[in-house]
Amino acid sequence: MKTEKLKTEIQIFICNHKRDHDECCADKGAKELTDKLKKWAKEEHKGEIKVYRSGCLGKCSEGIAIACYPEKKLLLEVEPEDYKEIKQGLKEAL
Repeated sequence: MKTEKLKTEIQIFICNHKRDHDECCADKGAKELTDKLKKWAKEEHKGEIKVYRSGCLGKCSEGIAIACYPEKKLLLEVEPEDYKEIKQGLKEAL
């Protein structure tokens, strides 16, 4: 096993889980939100913020779920329209 220190200050994990017959973040616009935030982080905050697609965070019934570290926050009831507010919150956390 090899251990490496993370180089980023903030990591966010956006649920992109897809279910066939039940509520899921993927059906609520998680992929589009993830793509936009990944692009923004790469272009404007490379090395400071890293955005990851994640599997189920267990909160699909509460809108798109986002886990934020190192703050250990879980954002719930997220909608793709919250993009600007999420960006602002991440910038303030730096």
